[in-house]
Amino acid sequence: MTKSRFERMRELCIFGFFPLVVCVLVVTICGEAQPNDNLTKFPTHRWTCTENKCVKLTDPTNSSCGTTLDTCNMLCGENPPLWPQPKYIELKKKNSSTFLKQHILLKIHSPEAVKSELEEASNRFLLTLVGDTREYQLYEDEDQIIKLNIHVKEADLKLATTTNESYSLYSQKLPDFILVNMFAENYYGARHGLETLSQLIWYDTISGRFRIVHDVKIVDQPSFTHRGLMLDVSRHYFPIELLKKALDGMAASKLNVFHLHISDSTSFPLVLPNNKELAFDGAYDEDSKYTSADIEDLVEYARKRGIRTIMEVDAPSHITSEAWDKSQVLCDNPDLFRSTLNPDNPETLNTLQGIYSDLFALGADRETFHIGDDEVVVDCWKGTNSAKGADMNIYAVWAKFTNDMMNRVKLANNGTIPKNIVLWSSPLTDRYLKYLSYQNDLVVQYWFGEFKPILENGYKIIFSTVGRWYLDCGFGPWKKNDQNGACDPYTDWKKFYQYRPWKDYSNRINQVLGGEVCLWTEQVSTDDMETRLWPRAAAFAERVWSDPLIFHQNDAFSRIDFHSRRLKNRGFRVAAIWPQICSLYPDKC
Repeated sequence: MTKSRFERMRELCIFGFFPLVVCVLVVTICGEAQPNDNLTKFPTHRWTCTENKCVKLTDPTNSSCGTTLDTCNMLCGENPPLWPQPKYIELKKKNSSTFLKQHILLKIHSPEAVKSELEEASNRFLLTLVGDTREYQLYEDEDQIIKLNIHVKEADLKLATTTNESYSLYSQKLPDFILVNMFAENYYGARHGLETLSQLIWYDTISGRFRIVHDVKIVDQPSFTHRGLMLDVSRHYFPIELLKKALDGMAASKLNVFHLHISDSTSFPLVLPNNKELAFDGAYDEDSKYTSADIEDLVEYARKRGIRTIMEVDAPSHITSEAWDKSQVLCDNPDLFRSTLNPDNPETLNTLQGIYSDLFALGADRETFHIGDDEVVVDCWKGTNSAKGADMNIYAVWAKFTNDMMNRVKLANNGTIPKNIVLWSSPLTDRYLKYLSYQNDLVVQYWFGEFKPILENGYKIIFSTVGRWYLDCGFGPWKKNDQNGACDPYTDWKKFYQYRPWKDYSNRINQVLGGEVCLWTEQVSTDDMETRLWPRAAAFAERVWSDPLIFHQNDAFSRIDFHSRRLKNRGFRVAAIWPQICSLYPDKC
């Protein structure tokens, strides 16, 4: 390499963060560079594509042909193993080129207000490109450059239920460089496009380079606006850094709603700005609390990854009796799991309003707000003045108290009722939903019972069906006297993927906001949280993103296996879906 050529390479602008590196020359195999690793005991197996299947070459010492398994998987099938599957993809050639990460040149075409955020998202995209950190010398004829142009129309960074998340991506190999053009209405569509681009790139251990699939056209958008993950941080406490890692996994699978189930009968871990005493008495210990700064930071971290944050403080049951003033609680002795708010004490609703105000101040989604209302122990209201005033109809007490809760949400939200005010399904919603206020704004998060009446009566719905989209089932009982788990058996990723509850209600599809997978954490802690999430939450993610009509078994298995390895390469702990040998020979498993 001449000095002038070296100087020219140093002058390449790589996002301002990645300097050009130069290092040792490596040997060439099949016209590409082979990393020199004297510590390798056995030669690397090579693969070839035969009849759209990757076949391992029988002589691993023959280095005259063949590729790595990842390279074969990326190029051998009908399309690259993207997850979630885009709505439309056209691959003109099954071809790829090698490049160095330092040779990605970025140009942003957008309003000035979003440029810095797009630059930040682009650098996060670079960080997802995980490969060997060794440095390489460029060959005389090697100057492959990727020119990445991001085109965004809107300056608005607000993330809402109506945000247009679509994008299109066009990549082509030109004589002197690879041109990638990405188009989106806003920052969030572009963020999704960058995630897809990252999945068209992989590290090739034979060449010691990254590879990119080119000559591809992708036009993509989600099927549903609500693609969520609910995480219970009450039964077990999870550090903020682990919650952020969950958000990174969500972003990698294009999920867009993080539903924090903040409190329950077990703990109240959030230190609220104006209601600090709830966490003081309700958290497990001093090390199991989220500060206001923690949550504000988490909400912003999520937004940058295209994720809205819902914060649920469940009421009137499933409350942390130790956190609340005793005069505002009923049935807390001896069974803490029955604790329910006292409708006779007017301070109960004042406390709730203060909680709601604090949640909004911390960044809770103002369009979609969750009041809980899960498994209400209405028997606790027998004998109360509220029940007497309702002619001992405890169901009327529930309807009134739920209406009062929603009114307090409205007051906390500057006099505006949220566009979607969510409560869990129950026998109460089955029979008494019509007695609630704000009928046009009600959303039922369905987890059991019958969902047909919800749709036929015109209500909006979020699907989280137990036995289908619950991530915690299948680990047996946790109570001493129980013989069976609450929602066993274990639900494998295929069931998450194949479940389409809206399939018979095409005329009601506008009422379906989408779905959430739920991880209740009675038997989940920091040690196993990630393996409960992945890859099953990713399987769900494809269902609510592209919603494929047909389950192509061979394709789905191969792609989710590749996505699992992609997540592992990015540092996630991922549960196995089959024996390791099946990744080598998927058609035999």
